[in-house]
Formats: sequence, C-alpha cells, structure tokens
Amino acid sequence: MSRPIHLAVIGDGRLATELRTHGAPLGRIRLVDAGARDAQAVLVDLPPGERLAAVLAALRGGRIVLCPPPVALDAAALAAIDAAQTRGGGFLLPAGEIAHGPAGSRGLAAMAAPEFGALRSLYLAIRQPRGTGEDVLETLLPEALDMVLAAMPERFTSVRVNSAALFGAARDTAVILLRSETDVVVTIELSRCLPPGLPAPGLGEVEIDAMGARQSVRIVPHASAVRIHRDDGVAVAPWQDSPALAMLRAVVARFDAPLGAASGLLRATRALTLTEAISAARASGYAPGYAIVTS
Repeated sequence: MSRPIHLAVIGDGRLATELRTHGAPLGRIRLVDAGARDAQAVLVDLPPGERLAAVLAALRGGRIVLCPPPVALDAAALAAIDAAQTRGGGFLLPAGEIAHGPAGSRGLAAMAAPEFGALRSLYLAIRQPRGTGEDVLETLLPEALDMVLAAMPERFTSVRVNSAALFGAARDTAVILLRSETDVVVTIELSRCLPPGLPAPGLGEVEIDAMGARQSVRIVPHASAVRIHRDDGVAVAPWQDSPALAMLRAVVARFDAPLGAASGLLRATRALTLTEAISAARASGYAPGYAIVTS
C-alpha cells in the first residue's frame, strides 16, 4: 500500500479554505499543522506580499510546494526561489486555479490534442462584482497569465494595455492584447463589472475561448462541461473535481516520480516578465500603452 503524504497548509486563501473544509478523504494526502516537521508538501496560500518566506523555507526543507500565482513579485524573489529549490531539494509546482480546475485542465488537454490544430487565438475573461477599490491588474492578472502560459509555450513579442476606472473603483477594468512570436493573438479582459448582488464564487465569472486551426474550445468553469466545437458537431467533456484536488494529484505524481513533473519556476519567470511589460505599457502614457516583451 502506498504510504500517505503529509501536506501542511499555510494561509487562509481560497485553496487553503477549500482543503480544510473539504470533509471527504483526500486519498493519500493527510493534512497536518503548518509547523509539522514531517510534512513532505506545503500549500502556501498567503497574500502575495507575505508568501515568499514560507515558500523559501519549504523549498529549503526539501518539500513539494504549491503556491498560487504570483509566486514572485520581482527578479530577486525568483532568484531566491531558484537557489532554495536547487540547494534544498524542494520542488515548486504550478498552482494556478484556472489551469488546475477541471474546466481549465480539460480545456488545456483539448487544445494540446492533435485534432485541435495550431492555436490561432485565445480569449480569456475574468469578471467580478463591482464595489472594491482593488486594481484588477494586481489581483486578477496573475491567474489570467498563469492560464495563458499553461496553454502557450512560445515567447511573446508585444503587449498593448488599456485600463481605466469604468465602474467607480480605481482601475476596475483592463484589456490586454498579447502577440506571440508565432502571431497568436491573446486577449485578456479583466473587470469588476458585475452587479454586486450577483453570485460569483471563487475568482468570479471566467470565460475562455481558444480557436485552433481545426477546432475551437469554450471553457466556462462554472458550467458543467468543456464544449469542443468541430465541423461535425459539438463534443462535451463533463467534470466534477475542484482545482485544489487537482493540485493534490500533482503533488502525488511528483512524490512518486520526482523526475516526471515540470517545475513551476519557469512559468513564474515568464509570468513576471509579462507582468512587468504590462505595467510598463500601462505607465507609458499612451492609450493604449505599448511595450516589447521577451518572455
């Protein structure tokens, strides 16, 4: 019988709360106190500005680490994570909520299938209720970029940004256009535009459309399935699991096959490069802003 894997949960974000309140068995995963010395894996779900120390400590202790994006806020933090992972023997796994959710993961699998063909364009929207003063480029962009980077391995060559306060809060709306080196156009829409009373659990209302050379895929995480549109009709791929449970499967896979998983450090590095380019484009004074990036 496979031995259990002890996972410590640090913080009280959405993923941490989901695991603590799940109730049902988590397979080989056993939740332990944050300070447990025998933890082989750690979920760090603290606010972005507070998570680095916990991530570094876990990596130096040789643990598998889950951390929602953004993992690092600057190049110095990335370098520290790289050093901690290399010297301590720990391993950082990607932990984006959209990419790990059943809709996102099924959608990514459909996009990677040969019958989908080459990706032509990608549209991703995250919409939340109105009423907060938070900047959408700070709070919603990390998850959006994580999903885009999970779908696209190539570099990006340009970015355009339009952001404004359209619903009464500072920078509550942003539209970002990215162009890759293979001329794939990515459109990201981030907005706090929904009526305050509209139920919008988790990240809120998420919608993704991916257009390939032979198929298109529509991903709506709060629906009940991924819809794959083909010339001969529509295929439906239903789901049931949550993002947190999918991340636990990734922990088990890394624990059982240490050489088989891809580190989240590369995605975090690409995300930081794009985030900095988007910030530069927004601050350039143009409408829309423009900057060249090399993620």
